[in-house]
Parts: sequence; structure tokens; C-alpha cells
Amino acid sequence: MNKVKRFKRFLLEYSLLILTVVVLALLITQYYFSYQMVLDFVTKKFVYLAKQSSIIVREKDKQAKELVSILGNTPIVNTKESFYEKEALLKLLSTPMQYNNKIFAIYIAYPDSKYFEVVNIAHSEFIAKMFHAPKEAQWVVVQLFRDNPKQIEALEVKHFYDKDFNYLSSFKSMTDYNPYKRPWFQEALSGKGTIVRGSPYMYYRLQKMGITYSVSLANNQNIIAMDITLDVLSQSLRQLKDSTKTDIYMFEDQKLIASTEPEDKKVDTILLDALKGSDNQLASYEKDGYTYFFMAIPITSHIKLVFKAQKERMMRPYMQSIYAEILVTLLLSLLLIPFIRKLAKRFEEPIEMLMEENEKVKRREFDKVTPIRSSIEELNHFSDSLVDMAKSIKEHEEKQEKLLEGFIHLIANMIDRKSPYTGEHCKKVPILTKMILDEVNESNEGSFKEFQIKDKELLKGIEWSSWLHDCGKLIIPNEIIDKATKLEMVYNRLHEIRTRFEVVLRDAKIAYYKAVLEGTPHERANAEYERTKAQLQSDFAFIAELNLGETEVSDEDCQRLYKISTITWERNFSKYIGISWQERERLMEAHGEEKLPATERLLYDGLEHKIPRSVSDLKLYKEEKIKMEIPELLYNKGELYNLCIPLGTITKEEKFKIQEHAIHTLKILKELPWSDKLKYIVQDAANHHEHLDGTGYPRLLHKDKLSVPARIMAIADIFEALTSIDRPYKKAKPLSEVLSLMLDMAKDENIDKEIFKIFIKNKIYLKYAQGYLNPEQIDLENIDEEKILEELCK
Repeated sequence: MNKVKRFKRFLLEYSLLILTVVVLALLITQYYFSYQMVLDFVTKKFVYLAKQSSIIVREKDKQAKELVSILGNTPIVNTKESFYEKEALLKLLSTPMQYNNKIFAIYIAYPDSKYFEVVNIAHSEFIAKMFHAPKEAQWVVVQLFRDNPKQIEALEVKHFYDKDFNYLSSFKSMTDYNPYKRPWFQEALSGKGTIVRGSPYMYYRLQKMGITYSVSLANNQNIIAMDITLDVLSQSLRQLKDSTKTDIYMFEDQKLIASTEPEDKKVDTILLDALKGSDNQLASYEKDGYTYFFMAIPITSHIKLVFKAQKERMMRPYMQSIYAEILVTLLLSLLLIPFIRKLAKRFEEPIEMLMEENEKVKRREFDKVTPIRSSIEELNHFSDSLVDMAKSIKEHEEKQEKLLEGFIHLIANMIDRKSPYTGEHCKKVPILTKMILDEVNESNEGSFKEFQIKDKELLKGIEWSSWLHDCGKLIIPNEIIDKATKLEMVYNRLHEIRTRFEVVLRDAKIAYYKAVLEGTPHERANAEYERTKAQLQSDFAFIAELNLGETEVSDEDCQRLYKISTITWERNFSKYIGISWQERERLMEAHGEEKLPATERLLYDGLEHKIPRSVSDLKLYKEEKIKMEIPELLYNKGELYNLCIPLGTITKEEKFKIQEHAIHTLKILKELPWSDKLKYIVQDAANHHEHLDGTGYPRLLHKDKLSVPARIMAIADIFEALTSIDRPYKKAKPLSEVLSLMLDMAKDENIDKEIFKIFIKNKIYLKYAQGYLNPEQIDLENIDEEKILEELCK
């Protein structure tokens, strides 16, 4: 029921989520396109202002040129004598200046090095002070007298007049100002009668930007010029700003000549950078918490306009419309919710039924999956597909399980058949494991009251892990697993043939000496021979006994071995030929170049016997967090080293190599693609040599890290190994001895006490023994179950 409720809630929430996503998508789309409309509007607005500004620039330029043309065509301006008619020229040239206060000065340059200028000093107090003008003066006429254009200094006479052109005073001084060197003069000469507009520059007298218009007159002698400040452009741009709320900056050749901003306000750096960037591209920037749109638009080859407008001010009318549309959309969405709820109910019941059938598939109850029917045809088709899918999955899983189980049994059988001495260990451990697990599952004692594994998949996983618990032995060399004596190894028998040659040669040499030395008394020679023979036979018998590994080797035994090893013999045949390149390299590293004949020891430990461990092995141990002691060498095949093994037939290196199978079991099983439920259960197979007290191998795990299946498998593995009749390093033991050994292991916390108690109490050991052990091993008369159980309870 909880799943059904969750599904209903999910269906409603999912429907609302879809509605919300759709609404949000509409709102975002609406906002996006509205924003694009604003950007398009701003761009068009800037372009429109650029056109209007261009018209203003052209109009002002046209007016200025027309005025210069009119003045230039006045007869008095075209004569040399006009220089001396200052009152007449003053009234003529001041006339346009009275109607246009942006005209700062009008002046005439004569060919005889004279210069006449009328200045409206009413523009600023700074100009009046600079000219030392009387208080009531408005006009000043400046006359320059030179003998020739190259003369450096000229006589400057300033005549002051009031607003009604009444003469006030005059002032004389010397000046180095030379109109013939000024750009406007040179440009007018080059213009040849065409009115020339100069580049904007800062008027020294006014400290304002202005432009000079000049023309060479028809008589090709006089040149008339007019200075007009660019305030007129700024004033016109401000009129555009008042109606459009847009700041406008006009630049000519990268110099600001007019703007809608106050003269003392600096232009933003980003706007100056826009002059160097791409034209006609709308962009934005942040300043003082506001966002501004801006764009640079050229109107001539030299003049460029930069526009700036506050984003919020531009978008305000549009945003009001967007908010209204968003509100309407949200209201419509709320009205749709009841309809969506009603529509969702139609899907709930059949989908709930499908969910229940799907749960059966998840629980692998494939036979219980049945079709459902509803008014929605698509759900009916889906239900039929679900039934077919369940059948297919069931068939596929059965086939896959059989295939996997076949491979697992194949691997286990390969391990058992790899060595004739392991018998059917991999086959018997799963039998014992299942017998113990079944009893533990049924137990109500101790910590197993709450323990029960009924899941078929988990039970199958435990069975497979018990089959695969020794899969790492596939890579353990047979000569170690099957090693029956200390000196046994896989070796090149050419060494044995060489020894025979040595003996034949020695016999020939002895026969030679016997023929030569016939004069020696027989008794003495024979007595020495018999003594040596007896000693050699005794020594060899001693070595042969140690080689079996059945008795413990003492320090005295090792000392005797080392004494025997001092006996030497002469070798005349090379041991460097007829062998593998690896063995030859080891010999070369140990002894260098061979010299014959060579003196050899009867028993020998050499560097060539020490086989180093590979880097890849050490890397594997680190990856798998192996904590057991790792011998430095991979193998040590020294004859003395092996004969001095304290007990048994394998060295510590060979013992580690055998124990290493648990590491490789872990590595192999971890790399297989188990299901999430099985991947940890199956890895328990690698823990069957771990002890509860942390003294096992390969990872020295303690009991809190060992699962119940791993503990069960450890007991099964030990019991089968101790009772097996095919182990090369120990004889098959009777039940009484095996149980006694395992009791000690339980007391030492090597194996689980509670599981071992069930093993004894429920007679699992006996049931197994009756089916798989020799009758002579079943010595029940020597087994006291009550005593064992009593010992376990201590």
C-alpha cells in the first residue's frame, strides 16, 4: 500500500512537474524573446539617433560654410585696403557673431603679411583678461603688422569697442603669432577657393574644442577664416538626449568633440575602448550598480558616435508587459491543476497493477507475473510485454545459471585434477559447507537465533564460493603442491647425465691409478676405501632420511649437513651448456666465466638457487591489502637450505606460494561481474584461511570482518584437509585426532567455537565421515563428544 500511495503522489507530482516545466519554459521563452525585442529596439534607437546626429553635423557644417562663403564674397573683404577700414570690417564681421554666440572669431590674412581679426570677448571673462580689455568692452579688433611673412615678431595692435561699436581704447605689443604658419592658412591655400573644414582642436583662448573654416578668396590673395566652438553640437545632442534618455558622445579622429555630458565629466573607459572595437555592435557594462547598453556607430570616415543608455530605463515599459503576461500564465496554470489531477486518476489503477507485476519480476517470481487489462490500450500492450519479458528472463537466467555453474565446477575439477595429491578437495568442501550451513540455519542457539539465510540467490552464492575457494591454486606451480621430498624440484636432467659422465670419467681415472699403483698393500688400501665407503653411505642415508621431511631437523643435524657439504669432487664437464638462458644467466651472475676442471661441493647453496620476487607480485599484495609476512625471495632452491627445513618438505617461500592461492582467489573473484547481492558473499571464499584472532592469512582479518559463511567454509576446509588421504605433506588422520586438533584451534580462536559446537553436537563430522572417509579413520571409540562440548563451553 505504501508503494501505491507513493506512486499516486509521484504521478500527481510528476504531472505538476511537467506543468511547471512547461510553464517555466513558456515564461523563459517569453522573457527571452521580450529581452531580444528590447535589444533590437535599443539597437534601432541608437541607429536612429546616429542618423539624427549625422543630420545635425551636416546641417551645422553647411551653415558654417555658407556663412564663410557669404562673408568671402563681400567686396570689402576682397580688397587689401579693407585692413585699414577696421570699423567697417568690425561691423561686417561681428554681424553673424551677434546672432550666433558660438562663433568665437572671424579673421582675414592679407598677402602683404598683415592680419585682421574680430573677436567676441563676451564669450568668457578669461578672454577679456587675456586681452586686458576694458570692463565695458565686447569686441576687440586685432591687427598684426609684418614687413614679410618670414618675420618672426609682429606688431600687434588691439582696438576695443563696446557692444554699440563705440571705440574705447587701443593696446600695442609685440607677438610671435604668425597666421601664415597656421594649419587653417595652409589648408585654405591648398583648397584653391573651396571652403575647408579643419580638424577639431582646443582653442587656447577659450579652453574649448572648436573648428576653423577657411577659404582662399577669389582674388587669390586674401584668406578669410572663422572659428566656431563645438558647443553648438553638444547643445543639439542634449536636445536629442532630453527626448530619448540616451547619452551621446561624438568623437573625431579619437578626440571627443561634443557630448551630452557636462564638460568636466570623464568618459567611461569602456566607451573609449569601444572606439577601437567593432562598430555597430550592441554591448553592455556595469557601473555603480547599474547596467548600461552602449554602441559605437561611425557617421563619416572621421566622426564616430558612441551611445549609452541605462538598461533598466530602457526595459521598464517592456518588463511591465512581461510581468502581466507571467501573471496571466500562472493563473491559467493554477486553473489547469484540477484537470490534471482528474486526468492522472485514469492512469493510476492500471499503472499500480503494472507496478505490482513489475515487483514480482524484481523478486524473480516470474511464474506469478500475470497480464492486466485497462481502457488504455498502450498499458495493455506494456503488460503483455512484461509477461513475455518475465518468461524470457526466467529462461535466460536458468541457462546462464547452468552455464556459470558448469564453469565453476569445471574450474574446481581442474584444480583437483591438477595434482593427484589434492584428491577431490574442491568437490568435498562445498558438501561440508552445505551440511554445516543447513544446521546453522536451523539452529536456535547462541548468536544464531537471529541468523538465517533463506534467499536462494545468497545460498547459491555461498555454494559457488565454496566451489571456488581454492581457484587461486590454478596459478600455484605443481612442483610445490606435489612436493613430496625436500630436494624434489623440476630441473634439467642434463645435470644428472653430466654427473654420470663425471662418475664414468672418475672410474676410468681410478682404474688408471690402480694399474699404476699395484705395488700398494691391498689391506691398507682396502681398509681406507671401506672406511670412506661406509662414511659416504652413512652420510647419504642421513641425507635421504632428512629429505623425507617426516622428522624434525635439529641444529646438530644442520651442522652435520654443513660438514658433509665440505666434501668436494672434481667436475670436468661444463654445466653452462644445454640449459635455458635464464639458468645460464643465474650461473653467470653467481660464478662468472666457467673454468674446467672445477671443484664442486657435495652439497651446495648458491646464488643461482635464489629466485627474486617480481614487482608485479608486490603490487598485487599492496592492492589487496595483504598483511601476512611476505618472504623476500620467490624461491630458494639451495640444497642445504631445503634439507634444513625444520619439519615437512616445503620452505617458507614455498609455503607462502601455496598460501598465496587465497590472494589470487580474492583477485579472481573480485574481477568477476557478480550481482550486487553476491559480490561480497562470493568473496568470502578468499577468507577461508583467516582466523578469528587475526592470525590467519592473507589479510590477517579479525572475527568482526569475517561473515558466518566465511567461518563455516574455514571449518569445512580444515576438516576435509585433515581427513584427506591424498595430502603429500601429512598422512590421513583418524577422526579423533582431527577433532582434537580442531578443538585446540577453536579454543585458540582460530575457528568459530559456536559453529564447531554445532558441527559436533549435530554429528555433522560423522555424517560426512560415513560417506567420504575410510572405515579405519572412523574411530568413534576414541571420540568423547560430551567432553569436546564441555571444553568448548569453557
